Parts: sequence; C-alpha cells; structure tokens
Amino acid sequence: MSRVLRSELLKLRTTRTALGFAAAGVLLVLLFVLLGTLVGNPMSIADKRAILSIGDPLAVVVLLFGVVGATAEYRHHTVAAGALIVPSRLRLSIGRMFAYGLAGLGVGAIMLVVAFAIGLPLLAGKSGPSLTGSDYLRAVGGSLLACGLGAMLGVAVGVLVANQVAAVVGTLVFLFVADPLIVAASANFGKFLFGSALMAVGGRGNGMHRLAFGPAVAVILAWTAAALVIAGWVDSRRDIA
Repeated sequence: MSRVLRSELLKLRTTRTALGFAAAGVLLVLLFVLLGTLVGNPMSIADKRAILSIGDPLAVVVLLFGVVGATAEYRHHTVAAGALIVPSRLRLSIGRMFAYGLAGLGVGAIMLVVAFAIGLPLLAGKSGPSLTGSDYLRAVGGSLLACGLGAMLGVAVGVLVANQVAAVVGTLVFLFVADPLIVAASANFGKFLFGSALMAVGGRGNGMHRLAFGPAVAVILAWTAAALVIAGWVDSRRDIA
C-alpha cells in the first residue's frame, strides 16, 4: 500500500491538477471572505469563525478535486497501466484516496492561509465578541479535516462514476440543487447529506440543523466507505482496456 501511495503522490506532484484546484480555491476563498466581512456584517462568534473556516468554497473545491483526479485516470486510460502494476483495483483506489486526502490537506492549508490573511484584519474592525484561541483551532482543525475527507470522498465518487463530465456535473448538481432542496424540505434528514456534513466539519451550518463536529465526521466517513464499497464492486466489473 505504501508504494501505491507514493506513486499516487508522485503523480500529483508532477501534474497540474492540485495546483489548479489550489488556485481556484484561493480565488473562491478570497471572494467568500470579502463578501462575508464587507457585506455579511458578522457579529457573533459563530459568524466570524464561519468566515475563517472556508466552509462553502471547501465543499466545492475538495470534492471536485477528488472527482476530477479519479475520473482523469479513466479519461486518459492510465488506470489500465496502474491495474497492471497493482492488480487489486480496490487497493489502487484506496491508495489514491489517501494520496488525494493528503493533497486535500495541502490545498486546504493554502486556502486557510488566504482566509486568515484577509479575514483577520477585516474582522478586527467588526463589533461584537472576539474570537478566542479555541475558535481559531476549531476553524483550522475542522477545515483541514474536512478538506482531507472531502478529497477522499471525491475519489470514491469518481471511481464509482468513471465518466468525468457526468461525475463533475452530478457533484455540482447535488451540492447546489439537490442538497439545498432536501435540506429545505427536511433539515433533520438533509444534515446527513455529505455536502451539509462537510460544511459542519469545516465549521459552517445552520445552527440547530447542523450536525455536531463528531457526528459530522462520522457521516463523511460513512459516505466515503459506502461510495468506495459500491465503486469497488462496479469497478471490478468495468472494462478498462
């Protein structure tokens, strides 16, 4: 497994996928922080911490990062070469998931640096209670964990769907259309969807309708495990020649 992980990390370092998503994440975070502080007028601890927690850009960037990376293997037919070296496709997918999870942490760290560099000076001029050390730790720790888990989930979704266009469009439709509609119809059910759970891990959500940190992590892990199991079964019957 360690050799699979090293090879996937090498692939990430020598392609532009991670760099491209890091750049997109930085732009989204910049827009998110500026709008949140200059237009949103945050007053409470929760509002201020949410701005630093990069929750909304995070859910989009890290999921698509994993989805695009996994489906690119099928699009460019490089998955066949990987399968020749590692006959177990499930093992190959797990190694790729962990590699993208680590890369997701790196992308999340860059996004957090931008969020704190822009957000802290802007929030300093806002009225209301100030953030404490535990608030900063919660924002950093939750965001990084959500980035790693989100990228891993994205890989599992990518392996399951395989077609890059369908996987990307499907993920975006779910995040921006299906998830909000389901939450609006039944918040108690909607909070268990992976989009809502990711934002809860990252420090964002809708008060009483948001999962606590621990249960949100468990929900993301459950979604990832379920997607990987189904993807492994589908992929084992897929022709990759």
